[in-house]
Amino acid sequence: MVTTLVFYFFLPPILTTYFFEYFNLNPFSIIKFFNFNPFSADLGIPSYQTFLYLLMLWCGLNGALWLILWVASLLYTYWAVWRR
Repeated sequence: MVTTLVFYFFLPPILTTYFFEYFNLNPFSIIKFFNFNPFSADLGIPSYQTFLYLLMLWCGLNGALWLILWVASLLYTYWAVWRR
């Protein structure tokens, strides 16, 4: 289970980083974060910065999805109890 969890959290950002690096794209135009300037590097954007940025987005998206599903389950539980 731990291996599946590691694959789930790290594989999408790794593959997306490879895609952005292969086609020389700028992933930082997806969403702007405060005080995050990856363009301070002289020779382009290092891969680890692209990976960390995409990992933050991926974890944020998973956290938001978890929160939505958790609230929906609470609402359903209250609705099911109220209906009885």
